Amino acid sequence: MSNGFQVLIIEDSEEMLWVIGNVLETAGLAVEAVTNGKDAMEIIKNHPEIRLILLNYVLPDHCGLSIFEEIKTLGCRAEVIGISALGETRSAFLEKGAYAFLEKPFDIRELVELCRQAINGGRRAVDLALFK
Repeated sequence: MSNGFQVLIIEDSEEMLWVIGNVLETAGLAVEAVTNGKDAMEIIKNHPEIRLILLNYVLPDHCGLSIFEEIKTLGCRAEVIGISALGETRSAFLEKGAYAFLEKPFDIRELVELCRQAINGGRRAVDLALFK
């Protein structure tokens, strides 16, 4: 694991991890990625420098929303962007305080822009579905 990464991607699909990770790294962001909640929580506990967490709803060992609750319990200050193919999870992520939610498939450019805004302290994103 690299030191000083900014973005933690928690996604069950290794292919999706690869795509998102490569795109964000190309955009100049330092990234770490895991495929399950257990590994994610270990990283979050040991790396307070995380600025942003991309959190999938479906994970092999946890629900993304339960991970979100654990993140808050730890006092982690990272912004969270929820991602899921299940659009009905949008409101649950946003109600818990997620910076934004993206429904799969999403525009990768939109993801990069949201990540930059979240890391740079941009204003909290609105529900992007309202503009589609």
